Amino acid sequence: MKNIKTVNILNHTHWDREWYETFEEFRFRLRNGLRYTQDLLSEGKIDNFFLDGQTIVLDDYQEIVSDEEYARLLTFIKEGKIEVGPWYLLADEFLVSGESMIKNLEIGTSTAKKLGSPYNIGYLPDTFGHISQMPQILRNYGIDSALIFRGAISDRFENTWEGADGTKVFTIVLPLFEGYYQTFLKSKDFVEKTITYLEGNAPYLTSGNVLIMNGADHTFTSSDVNERVEKLSEEMPHIAFKQTLMSEYVDSFAGVEPDGTISGEQRDPSKIFILPGVYSTRSYLKNQNQMCEDQAIGIMEALNVWTNGRSDSATFMEYVWKLILQNQPHDSICGCSVDAVHDEMETRTQKVLSAISRFSKDILHDEFPFEYLDDSVDNGYLYLVNNTPIASRYPVTATIRIPAPLDKGSIKLFHNEEEISFDVLKRERREEFIHHILAEPHYGDYVIYDVSFSLLFDGAEMKALRIERVENESEVVESCALPFIQNDFYKIEWNEDSLSITDLETGLRHDDQHHFTSSLDAGDTYNYSPPLNDKISKAVITEVSDILNGETFQSATVHYEMKLPASLNEDRSGSSEAETINTMKTTITLHKGKRFIYFKTKVNNTAKDQKLKVGFSASTADISYADTAFDLIQRETLRDKKYDMPKNKEAIMNQYPTQSTVIANEHQLLHRGLQEYEVDSFNGKDHIFLSVIRSVGWLSRRDLRTRGNGAGPGFETPGAQCLGEYEFKYGLVLGKNNMSLNNGKFLRQQVLTQQSYVKKEDQKLFKLSSAEVAFSSFMLKEENTFDIRLFNPSHEDVNTDLIFGFDPEELYEVDFTGKIISSVSAAKQIAITFGPKQIKTIRVKRKGR
Repeated sequence: MKNIKTVNILNHTHWDREWYETFEEFRFRLRNGLRYTQDLLSEGKIDNFFLDGQTIVLDDYQEIVSDEEYARLLTFIKEGKIEVGPWYLLADEFLVSGESMIKNLEIGTSTAKKLGSPYNIGYLPDTFGHISQMPQILRNYGIDSALIFRGAISDRFENTWEGADGTKVFTIVLPLFEGYYQTFLKSKDFVEKTITYLEGNAPYLTSGNVLIMNGADHTFTSSDVNERVEKLSEEMPHIAFKQTLMSEYVDSFAGVEPDGTISGEQRDPSKIFILPGVYSTRSYLKNQNQMCEDQAIGIMEALNVWTNGRSDSATFMEYVWKLILQNQPHDSICGCSVDAVHDEMETRTQKVLSAISRFSKDILHDEFPFEYLDDSVDNGYLYLVNNTPIASRYPVTATIRIPAPLDKGSIKLFHNEEEISFDVLKRERREEFIHHILAEPHYGDYVIYDVSFSLLFDGAEMKALRIERVENESEVVESCALPFIQNDFYKIEWNEDSLSITDLETGLRHDDQHHFTSSLDAGDTYNYSPPLNDKISKAVITEVSDILNGETFQSATVHYEMKLPASLNEDRSGSSEAETINTMKTTITLHKGKRFIYFKTKVNNTAKDQKLKVGFSASTADISYADTAFDLIQRETLRDKKYDMPKNKEAIMNQYPTQSTVIANEHQLLHRGLQEYEVDSFNGKDHIFLSVIRSVGWLSRRDLRTRGNGAGPGFETPGAQCLGEYEFKYGLVLGKNNMSLNNGKFLRQQVLTQQSYVKKEDQKLFKLSSAEVAFSSFMLKEENTFDIRLFNPSHEDVNTDLIFGFDPEELYEVDFTGKIISSVSAAKQIAITFGPKQIKTIRVKRKGR
C-alpha cells in the first residue's frame, strides 16, 4: 500500500426508491435516515454526506415532513454539507430513451443549481451496465467526470471513458466486486477490513487517492465515524484519512491525465453481474414505459411546439415527465422488484397516459374546435397532424362524427379538392357522450364512421381534409377468403406454423417468418437460466380470420396455439407433467404504398417458468445491430454458450438490449417494448428472436445455472409469471436499402386527428432530407423557440438538410443546456454535417407569431 497517500471517506447511502419494499415503505425509512444524518451533521459527528447523486429524494422527503424540517435539510445542502444531483433519479440506461435521460438530467441539475449543490459527476453506481453515448450526454450538460461500476472493467481506478463519438470524460471505475457497497466501517474489526480493502484497491491506483464509499443500499453510516477515522489515522499514520465531499474528490483529479482508458458501451460481467435477464422481465412494463415516452415526445411536446406554448403548460408537462421518470429507476423498469412495486408503476403509467390524452384532446380542440351543441353545424373538416419529420406515406385511422339529422348515408374525403381513398371499418348510429368544460355534458345523436387510409406527408406537417356528406350507402370493409395479403412491396402467406413473406421488389421469398417458440426458464427476475432438461415448444397456426381487402390496406388475423409445460417440475430441473395451452392472435396489416409490415399480437399466457419468443428466419447472421440511446451497436452472435457458473460469476448471454430496432442481414425488426433480442440457430437456421414474455416466479434465487449467487432478496413474485393477456406491436422492413432508425417512428408515432367546423390552411413545420440521420425529438424551449434533436448512428460522417415550412429568424447549434455552440445561417433549407455517432441539437427561433 506504499502508493496510497490519501483515503477519502464518502458518507453516502444508495437509495433505491422502491425494490423489495414499496415506495411508501422505503420513503418512511428515507425520512428517518435523513433525520438521523442531519442530527449527525448538527452534532459534528460526521463532516458531510452524499445523497446518492439524485434529487427526487428531496421531493419524496418534502411531502411527508413539515416545512421547517424540509428547510433544515435545504440548509445543509446550501451550506455544502450534503450534496445532491446531477440526476433526478438513477434510471436504467438500456431500458429508457435518450430523451428521458436528458430530461432526467435537466430536472436534476436544475434542482442542484437552485440549491447551490455541485453536480460535477455523472454518478452511476449501480445501473446494470452503461450505454456507449453516456460520455456525450454528460458533456452536453457540462459534466466532465463519471463514476461507474457494473459492466466496466479496467486495470486502473482512474480512467478516460471515450464515448461512441469520441467524447471523453474522466471516469472512476470501481474495481472490486463490492463496488459502492462498503459497510466495513461499521464493523468491530473495521481496521483490519479497511486494510484489506485498501490492499485490494492498491493495484488499481495511479494517483494514490483512494475512495471508501461508506454506505450501501438503504443504510446510513455509523454515528462514530469521526472516532473510527481517528483510529485509522493512528493505525496507518503514513496515510491521510478524511471525510470528503464527492465534489471535492472529483476536483482532486483536476488536470490528471489517466493511464486507463475504456471505450463505448460497458457490459462485461466478469467483475460483477450485469443481470441481462431484466431486458425481458415483465415486458409489459417496458411496453408501457415506451408508450409513455412516445406520447410525451411525439404528442405532448410536439403539440406544444405547434401551438407555440399557448396552453401555458410547462408546469403540467414537467409533472408528466416526472411521473414517467419515476417508473425508470433500474429496480423499477427492470421488473426486479416485489409485485406491489410494479402494480404501482402501472398506476403511474395510467396517470401519464390519461394526462397526455386530455392534454392532446384539449389542445387539438382549441386549435380545431368541434361544434358540440348545435347539430345543424357541419363539422366538415378533418385535421391530421403528423409529428415525424420524414417525408413518407403514413397510415391514418380516424373517427368522423356526423350529426344524425345531417347524415346522407356516406362520406367522401378531399385534400385540396383531390379525393382521398379510404376504407370504412365501421359505420353505426349511436348516442355519443359529449363533454367539454365550455359545453354542458350531454348525449348527441351521431352517425359514426371509423375510417382508415394512408396519406403522403412532407415531414412534420398539418393537413386539412374536407368531409363531404354524400347520398350513398357506405361500404364497410368485410372479411373475405383471400389465401394471402399483399401491397406494393410485400406478399404474405401463412403455413402450418409460420408465415412466408415475399419481397416483391427483389423477388426474395423469406420462409419460416413470425413463428412462436417457448423454452423453460429456471431463472429469476434478474437472469434467464435454462433448466438442465429444457423443453422447446412451438406454436401452430389454427385459423386465419378477418381477412380484409380494403381500398387502402389489406390485413389478416392469424391465430396460433401452443401446447407447453404448465411450469417447471418440483426440483426445477425440467418440465412438470402438467401441460397448458398458450394462444397468440396476430393481426398483420399492409398499407397501400407503405414499405412496412405491421404486427399487433395479443398473447394469452397460461404457462409459468417459460420464455416466449417470436422468431424470424434470417439466413446465417454472425453479427446483428440494435439500437441503444442515440446509437446503433454491432453485436456478435454467441455460438458457444456456457452456463453453470461458479460463485459470483455470471454467464455471458446471447441476449442483447434493443430500444426500437434489430437488424440482421435483410431484416429490420421494429418494436415497442420488446427490448430483449437474440440471434440464434433454430432448426438449422439463424433466426432473430424478440422475447415477448418471460415468466419467472422469484425476485432472486441462489440456484441459477447462469449466475453464481443471489442478486437480491429471495422473495416470491407471482406477478412476474405474467399470466394473462398482453398486447404488443412490432413491425418488419425487408431490404438493406430500406433500413433506417427512423422506421421505428412509423410504428410508434401515429398521426393525430381532429374533426372541426373551422377551415385552416395546411402547415409545414420541418423535415429531414436524409434517412441516414436519426430523428429524436422537437421540443419548445420558450415562446417562438424550439429545439430539434438529431443524431448520427453510423461510424461515418453523414449530412442532412433541414427544410423548414417557414422562414426561421435564427438558428443555432446548442448543447443540452441551451448553451450556444455555434450559429447556423438562417434559411428555409440548411445543410448539417454530423461526425460519427454525433448528437446535435438545433435551436430554431421563429419570428414573433
